[in-house]
Amino acid sequence: MDIYNEELGYIMWRVTNNWQKLMKLKLQEVDLTHVQFALLRSCHSLNERGGSPGATQIQIAQDSFMDPMMASEVLRTLEKKGYVNRVPHPQDTRAKLIRLTESGANVMERANQIVLEADKTFFSKLGPELEGFIKQLRLLMP
Repeated sequence: MDIYNEELGYIMWRVTNNWQKLMKLKLQEVDLTHVQFALLRSCHSLNERGGSPGATQIQIAQDSFMDPMMASEVLRTLEKKGYVNRVPHPQDTRAKLIRLTESGANVMERANQIVLEADKTFFSKLGPELEGFIKQLRLLMP
C-alpha cells in the first residue's frame, strides 16, 4: 500500500487543525492565543537557558520558528497586555531586549499547565505508542 495515496498531508493538516482548535479553546481561559503563548514560552526559555536579562525579538522569533514580522506584532500585543517589556540592548542600540514581566511569567506558567493538560488529553488516544510518535515527529523538525 502506498501511504501517500492516503493523502498524508491532508491527514496531518486535519490533525493539526483539531489540535489547534483545542489549544485555542483552552488558552481562552488565560486570554492568550496559541501564538502569544508560544512567544511567552520562548522568551521564558531563552532567558532561562542563557541566564540573560532578556532576549531580542529576532532570537524569540527564531526560537519559536516564527516569522520575525509576525513575532514583532504579537510581542507588541503582549507588551500592551503587560506581559513583556522592552528595554534597550546594552550593546546593540538598534535592538531591544524583551523580558517577561511578573504577570507575564505568571500567565505563561498558568498557560503552560493548561497546554500540558490539553496535550495529555489530545494525545492520550495514542496510548503506549505516544513515545514513539514523539520520536518520529522530532525527525521532521528543522
